[in-house]
Amino acid sequence: MEITKLFGKYISSYASGELDETSKYYESIFSLEREADDAKERIISEVSRGPFHPMDREDIIRLVLTMDDIAANLKAASRKLLYSDPRDAPEDVRSGLIKLTKLLEEIVSRLGDALDALISGSKEVLRLADAVERKEEEIDEFRHDLIAKILRWGDSSRKLSSVLMIKEAVENIEAASDKAEDVADVIRSIVAVGSL
Repeated sequence: MEITKLFGKYISSYASGELDETSKYYESIFSLEREADDAKERIISEVSRGPFHPMDREDIIRLVLTMDDIAANLKAASRKLLYSDPRDAPEDVRSGLIKLTKLLEEIVSRLGDALDALISGSKEVLRLADAVERKEEEIDEFRHDLIAKILRWGDSSRKLSSVLMIKEAVENIEAASDKAEDVADVIRSIVAVGSL
């Protein structure tokens, strides 16, 4: 997903304290998320009018809606970070944001591989979907450690709003990875019932 790569650039500029650059990336993320919403509406409209079996139609709609949730969570995370000053955050929190985002980019890349395998009818689709789940578990563990660092910072920070917004953004990033796992679950379901 293009928005995930753009979000990675956003986080890098944010963690470096390049606030003007961060704002530009936010505008691009906002636009891409809007485009994703428009595409979602077009696909749902086409699927609802097309000659699809109701079961196939439901699977396609679940795929589209869940994938859109990834973009929505990244937009929410980037918006929340705009309300904080990265220069207030300690280095371990800023580097943790970068690492979490790299893990997110990896899970979305694996999800793309699983989707490509589904479309091409590859026998590797289940293995690739399982790899998405394993990466999500890694992200979840990393998020727990990062939240602990944020809370320690919060104990001594005078900028509680920055602490809160960064913590909430981390939750959105993790929610995006959860949605990637949900898409992988839909892919496995499609393979299991043989639809599409």
